[in-house]
Amino acid sequence: MSELVEVWRGGVNAWECDENGHMNTRFYVHRACEGLVMLFARCGLPGLYAPAAPTTPVIRDMHIRFHREALLAAPLRMRGGFFAHDEARAQAVLVMEDLRSGEVKATFRIALDHADSADATTLHPWPAGFDPVRVAVPDNALPRGTADGPVESAADINRAQGLMCIAAGAIGTEKLDAFGRMAAPGFIGAVSDGIRSLTAPLREIVSRTTATPVEQMGGAVVEFRVLHLDWPRAGDVFEIRSGLASVDGHVKSLIHWMLNPVSGQIYGSMQSIALDFDLGKRAMIKLTPETRAELQAHVVPGLTL
Repeated sequence: MSELVEVWRGGVNAWECDENGHMNTRFYVHRACEGLVMLFARCGLPGLYAPAAPTTPVIRDMHIRFHREALLAAPLRMRGGFFAHDEARAQAVLVMEDLRSGEVKATFRIALDHADSADATTLHPWPAGFDPVRVAVPDNALPRGTADGPVESAADINRAQGLMCIAAGAIGTEKLDAFGRMAAPGFIGAVSDGIRSLTAPLREIVSRTTATPVEQMGGAVVEFRVLHLDWPRAGDVFEIRSGLASVDGHVKSLIHWMLNPVSGQIYGSMQSIALDFDLGKRAMIKLTPETRAELQAHVVPGLTL
């Protein structure tokens, strides 16, 4: 096994921070996608993401853990490698950390297909010259609260009608990758844009029943599992349908389905593990038994990734 190799270096910009004062989830994914481009280049396949490339890696499954907040102006780097691969698939791990302290901010495990640039369902063997950096998966990149292992999404257009629509719109050119498909940050970004529709009523319950009054409440996601099932293109319409799946301890499991409300096509399925956040103390808000009991009434029975 080799050491993780550096694949990205930068920092947190003001426009990447949300109302909670830390880097928004979509930009973590954006940086991870940049890191993948560099990782493949370092492993013998530069140009695999260029517009003229006949084949390219396509993200199918992404697991993310957020370990510490990435605040404004924090200097960051990302290191990575591959922990598995076969003829046409690979699994990468990426670790984002603070350059000054070495503190881990986020970890990513990403499953990729090597697919035709024009048709993401047609797989091809990796090009000659692919020499993956083989690494072990760090313990802190393993799942804690999300589903693990191979999973078939339960997303369904008919059942989605019973979930809350938290976001809707169309895919613009600014959301596309080099091959005309929605880039990976598009799904998580749409969820981020609309999540308050779902979480605001839940936070009102937390605020009313918490043991210690909170002057300013926010939220944070500590873990994601994202399945990319299809890739919308420019002009395609979408909805995000979401619901509360469970309340466990001090965290909530939320499920989000991205779909085309006209055709019924399912684009993606996401599980997020979220907590309520005291913005003054920069700390998790602990849920009381009374809080959990009230939140339980909002759980959608049987809702899964």
